[in-house]
Amino acid sequence: MKITIRTPPLSMQADAYFIKNPRETKNAFTITNAQVAADVLSLGGKSSIAELKDLIRGCDFTSISTNELAQIGSKLGELNLIDDHVACMFISGNMTTDKYGHQTEKDVKYNAIAMFNQMLDDNKAYARTWPIYGYQESFMGVTKALVRANQAINALSYFSHSSRNDLSVSIQA
Repeated sequence: MKITIRTPPLSMQADAYFIKNPRETKNAFTITNAQVAADVLSLGGKSSIAELKDLIRGCDFTSISTNELAQIGSKLGELNLIDDHVACMFISGNMTTDKYGHQTEKDVKYNAIAMFNQMLDDNKAYARTWPIYGYQESFMGVTKALVRANQAINALSYFSHSSRNDLSVSIQA
């Protein structure tokens, strides 16, 4: 005798990541020096600086959409300025999905600086609440990726708000 149990499929729908402090523009990862910003993104040549400059011209990372952030993350990944884990975080954007798990609301603007910083804080808080999670390799990997995402978004923000006409930094061979 075969018993079949039918259950409705689980929805993969998710609301946008809720940002508690959407006006946050400065945090522990804020960069105020061109050389530090260049080091974070491993800018090693004038060609990568020029490509980065073209990519982020006019970007405001405190009001950016998932589409825009995904485009930037993909290009930074192609240029090897960020690793695959950070690129995936950029591409995931505000993490809004429909019941099938497909991204939605990709043109809605949000503060990526505040979002990545809060994600890191939330991840650490989760580890404090569930200490066993804090010892898992997945926690360490997510935490490292969130730190790098925070560093990258703040470096990009520094360059996009630079009063200079170029992104020139001192590059030594």
